[in-house]
Amino acid sequence: MTERAERLSGLQNGAVGSIAGMIEVMLQQPTIAIKNAVQQGRAIPWAVPALYRGVGVSLASIAPVSAIQFAVNGRLLRALSAPGAAPSDQVQVVCGTLSGVASAVLSASAELVMTLQQNNGKSFAATVQDVARQHGPVRLLRGFTTTAVRDAVWCAGYLALGPVFTREMHRLSPATFGDAETATTSQKTSASVAGCLAAGLVTVAITQPVDTVKTVMQGEAMALPSGRAPSSLATAGRIYREGGLKHFYRGILPRGGRLIGAVFILGQSRIWLEELFEEHELLKF
Repeated sequence: MTERAERLSGLQNGAVGSIAGMIEVMLQQPTIAIKNAVQQGRAIPWAVPALYRGVGVSLASIAPVSAIQFAVNGRLLRALSAPGAAPSDQVQVVCGTLSGVASAVLSASAELVMTLQQNNGKSFAATVQDVARQHGPVRLLRGFTTTAVRDAVWCAGYLALGPVFTREMHRLSPATFGDAETATTSQKTSASVAGCLAAGLVTVAITQPVDTVKTVMQGEAMALPSGRAPSSLATAGRIYREGGLKHFYRGILPRGGRLIGAVFILGQSRIWLEELFEEHELLKF
């Protein structure tokens, strides 16, 4: 996260996060549909309407989810950093991690509905009604623990590791990327692409098994009987028995491409939007 984020208010950081998140979802929703199908062992729906099925709930959820992540991150950075000083790498990682946990309640239920929509083809309202009527509203939170773990690592990746790795590109290879303070626009963009690629690869490798467990848990939310359903550990054990470790990495290619792209899209959108909000004093009260 940039130093500019520390100067923006919680409302401004939230707005930046909402807009950046919606930009990323509109560009990359098809990769989510492909990833979910592969992880559940279903045929990939290649028709464009099918690939964008559930995009409404994705957009409706990503706005508040990203707003929470950016706002919490900005507030924590101000609280844990000395006035006027840039936050340390460790502080950035801690703040990003906690931001991901804070948003998991919203993202878990939204992703469950989206996953079920992609499976049954029903509308958002019909899917929510089916879940609540047959299993109770608590079933909408199925997969919350795995979502919280995944989002904690994910937020640490795009809010902290992306900027940190980008800065390291300037330091380790100034001949290619230039100095961080004097690099040209093209050099800064190249460093950002390389840094985001590295951050995305690290994030994908760590979170893929957790995301697979989450997707399987949410995809079977309607098929399981009401009451106490299999836990995250029980689901992970079943996946391992069915196919070993390789089953945890189903869908890693579409998800990996999506996360690497997301780190870059969110990072560049954030830089542009933070500058826009600060220079024009948007939502500054």
